[in-house]
Amino acid sequence: YEALSKIGDMFSIAAAFGNVHGVYKPGNVSLQPERLGKHQTYAKEKLGTDEEKPIYLVMHGGSGSTDEEIATAVKNGVVKMNIDTDT
Repeated sequence: YEALSKIGDMFSIAAAFGNVHGVYKPGNVSLQPERLGKHQTYAKEKLGTDEEKPIYLVMHGGSGSTDEEIATAVKNGVVKMNIDTDT
């Protein structure tokens, strides 16, 4: 974050939380989107900001995610999700 924010403040980070690239049916991937909330809390403390979600997150490998997993990821700062366009 510190290195990229010197270039500009509009960038996103693809954080791993059990997501994988490829086509998967619901239940075949074990996502832990609640980890993203912990990432946000850490970044908030590290950056000394008042923003609740100081980093913009991207979810790579969203195919087959449940509605609940997606909702939790969005609640924790995901602003973009990549899915397989063939499904």
